[in-house]
Amino acid sequence: MKTLLVNLPWRVAEGRYGVRAGSRWPFTIELEQGKKHYLPFPFFLAYAASLLKENKKEAKLFDFIAENWKKKYCIERIKEYNPDLLLAETSTPSFYNDIDILRNIRNSIPFSQLAICGPHASTFPEKILSDYEFLDYVLIGEYEYTLLELVSCLEENGDLNTIFGLAYREGKEIIKNPYRKTIADLDSLPWPEREDVPIYNYNDGFCGLPKPNVQMWASRGCPFECTFCLWPQVMYREHKYRKRDVKDVVDEMEYLVNKYNFKAVYFDDDVFNIDRKYTLSICKEIMDRNVKIPWACMARVDLMDEELLEIMGDAGLYAIKYGIESADKEILKRCKKNIDLDKAKRIINYTKKIGIKTHLTFCVGLPAETSESINKTVKFIKDVNPDSLQISYAVPFPGTDLYSNLENKFIRKPYNWSSFDGNCDSVVCIDGLSREILKERKDTLKGIRFSK
Repeated sequence: MKTLLVNLPWRVAEGRYGVRAGSRWPFTIELEQGKKHYLPFPFFLAYAASLLKENKKEAKLFDFIAENWKKKYCIERIKEYNPDLLLAETSTPSFYNDIDILRNIRNSIPFSQLAICGPHASTFPEKILSDYEFLDYVLIGEYEYTLLELVSCLEENGDLNTIFGLAYREGKEIIKNPYRKTIADLDSLPWPEREDVPIYNYNDGFCGLPKPNVQMWASRGCPFECTFCLWPQVMYREHKYRKRDVKDVVDEMEYLVNKYNFKAVYFDDDVFNIDRKYTLSICKEIMDRNVKIPWACMARVDLMDEELLEIMGDAGLYAIKYGIESADKEILKRCKKNIDLDKAKRIINYTKKIGIKTHLTFCVGLPAETSESINKTVKFIKDVNPDSLQISYAVPFPGTDLYSNLENKFIRKPYNWSSFDGNCDSVVCIDGLSREILKERKDTLKGIRFSK
């Protein structure tokens, strides 16, 4: 039995592409000088493909976004591979795009079984199977072992009812099995598949992180409960923090650098510094092995301290992402971000002082947003003067608390899923801030110039 895992093409206009698999914030983005300047690695797909291969299953991973393939040619390539089972990762803003391609795949390869996964599918499994009869399965949440069990079950003509995290159709009845718990032992997974994909096309080179750079995970999950955060609420459904063996993490780091000659590593963990002792252990392992490679990570600013930053810098930390989201305390309280803004300023300033580059992320349009709160954010950004900046619209992705809180109040109606693109427009109505004003204020934030 042949299984094909795909990151489907997603182009919304000439010169504009979508980012889906591997992104906690799926959105569309413009090419820069004809090139993709940001492209995340499709971790879940890659781990799932690797797990199948480790278990002697015939499998292949195609990333059509990374390969820059158009819809027409992608379908031809899928027909050529002729899989028995095709799994596509979807997202909210790409959903209609994905469904259109999958419908064409069904018409072209009528005997292949089609499955989808990802946060949007995980939120609406029964409705999706009801609305789109050409789909056979929905894999819910963290799906690596769900896919492995599904493939084994289909090969052996087993009972689908035994597979946790699976929704499927039995005759005219749609069945959703119990949720699967998150993977407790991350070391049970092999390293993600990288041979099937164009590994040098992936890039998260913020703050000038050297290229080519490679993205890794040392851990999964987050114990915090930010209302807008997609993966902890939808892909994991449990606010559990899980970590890999330190030696295995650095083994993979060395392997990628030595075999593929990557110039930098980005740890794309949900939050790299949740466990201070674990973070220090990784740094010590890097230094003990004398791994001389710049690296970067995403971290919570309120969990950082000066000593930890210095040790991370000694181990090669080149740049760090801090999610701030807003400089208004009431907004942070409502979205359960709850960081100490004074400490955030102190840590950001110290990060810069010791030569580690800083990238800050902010959301415009969270509940309680006003022109005054945006002014506070403008002042905060100018005060700390980061090396780079990301400004997005707050997107109430289905399955999050933010979506539940706003569904009957503020989401613009009528709306379609394609508009849930935090880089283009707001789908949220904020009292006192029209769509036009919100866009103007977002542009103001994006237009801040930093002193160097």
